[in-house]
Amino acid sequence: MSVTFFDMDGTLVDADTNSLFFSYMYEHKIIDDEFLEPMPSFHQRYFTGSLKIEDFIMHSIQPIVGMSKEQRDFIVKDCVQKLILPKVKTKAKEAIEFHRKRQDTLVVVSATVDYLITQIAHCLDIEHVIAAPIALDEKGVVQNKIAGIVPYQQGKVARILDFINKNQLSLDDSYAYGDSINDIEMLKLVTHGFCVDPSLNLQRHKDFKLFKSLIWKDTI
Repeated sequence: MSVTFFDMDGTLVDADTNSLFFSYMYEHKIIDDEFLEPMPSFHQRYFTGSLKIEDFIMHSIQPIVGMSKEQRDFIVKDCVQKLILPKVKTKAKEAIEFHRKRQDTLVVVSATVDYLITQIAHCLDIEHVIAAPIALDEKGVVQNKIAGIVPYQQGKVARILDFINKNQLSLDDSYAYGDSINDIEMLKLVTHGFCVDPSLNLQRHKDFKLFKSLIWKDTI
């Protein structure tokens, strides 16, 4: 049995799921302009690979910290259904089905918070999720703390290797799909690395030629 790893934003989804979630929260007056003010800087640093991911994660969870699990689950599920699932690429769905028919172990690997990514993966019928681990209290309420390694850049490798070891799996004949320079280390780790709708920074990276490129963007 092989293992297949999918990045989320820009790979499976033709959008940034954080941005969609922030848009949803802004529309519902959960966040305001002040919260959104640093986002352009965060995004610029992300696409150049210079972002300290923990800074972004700690900022992104602030509207959710202390919110009841029931309220959080409602807004996450509502956002996923209304804004995120319509952005899932058709060819991404086809790739998921291809690997499912191969009976591969399917895993989403994303630096986005786990309470959002897990819900998206569930809707795509992907069981395994490696995402930014956010601390919860005994009632499932988000705490102001990251609970482990964020799967970002080299952190993706660390979390993937931990997942492989804990589940007694192998990276033999493994696959990975990603779209940005932050996915380079993951793509290098597996047997078959694919650049999906690669960003310009990924295309300019010295290791880009090591991988096959795919176009998944839906044509209009």
